[in-house]
Amino acid sequence: MPNRSETSRATLLMVVAAILFGTTGTTQAFAPEGATSLSIGAVRQSVGGLLLALIGLVGWVGSHGWRVPRWSGKAGWVLLGGACVMAYQATFFAGTRANGVAVGTVVALGSSPLFAGVFEWLRGRRPSRRWALATGVAVVGLVLLAGLLGGSETALNPLGLIASLAAGAAYAGYAVAASTLLRNGLSALPATAAVIGTSGLIALGVLPFTDNSWVATPSGAAVTAWLGLVTVVITYLLVGTALKHLSAATAVTLGLAEPITAAALGVLMLSETLSGVQWTGLAIVLAGVLIAGTERADAAAVL
Repeated sequence: MPNRSETSRATLLMVVAAILFGTTGTTQAFAPEGATSLSIGAVRQSVGGLLLALIGLVGWVGSHGWRVPRWSGKAGWVLLGGACVMAYQATFFAGTRANGVAVGTVVALGSSPLFAGVFEWLRGRRPSRRWALATGVAVVGLVLLAGLLGGSETALNPLGLIASLAAGAAYAGYAVAASTLLRNGLSALPATAAVIGTSGLIALGVLPFTDNSWVATPSGAAVTAWLGLVTVVITYLLVGTALKHLSAATAVTLGLAEPITAAALGVLMLSETLSGVQWTGLAIVLAGVLIAGTERADAAAVL
């Protein structure tokens, strides 16, 4: 059972990871013309995923030699986690194309804590009351942030909404799969490397069907480096370490710091504007993240 210090450290790592994740939308805005969302997602996941797999292999050989790790009972979770990571890429971008970045992002990330809690409940691990409170508060904030109650003249695209919800489920599925591997004896590096490396292999299968010529340009190389090295390798290592001491539901709720970061960068770097209601939503989401972040150690050990 993690102690309070371990839980606090894991909370900090998860929030930092969410902040780094929140830079992806702004980074994509600086990608060269002609770089499609699917191409950017596939390049990001293949570069970052395969590099993380290599790091994991080197780390394992350095600690255990060439002894093959015991994957009995774990291979299915690795495949599930890898598939969920790649599925998130495809469904997330589909949702944002259909209903816009703001709505698509907040629906995907706002629904992921709910899916994580449901998945844990179905597995007989009831999430804590603090998680329920934090998630409820954050979802209210996300609804305001997306302008879903603001009387928008444009109706939501139902298929886009389904895609965003699927992205939320995929993100939650990754969190559950990764935390299960960690709780079943794998350390953070091999577990994360195996899952994200699997997603990288899946992404390789997508690359031949996209135009990736933009990667060879200076700005394309910079975008690829940030998305692949920072928002995949570094960020997923942080998430993997955090999940060792947090329940999947709590970790996903802390991950709601991502849309806060994305909105702030949009205002500061892309000259986007937010209404008073949306700023209120940001404050409420932050409150939800803070509530989840003060989870007691014994409550965080639910998973």
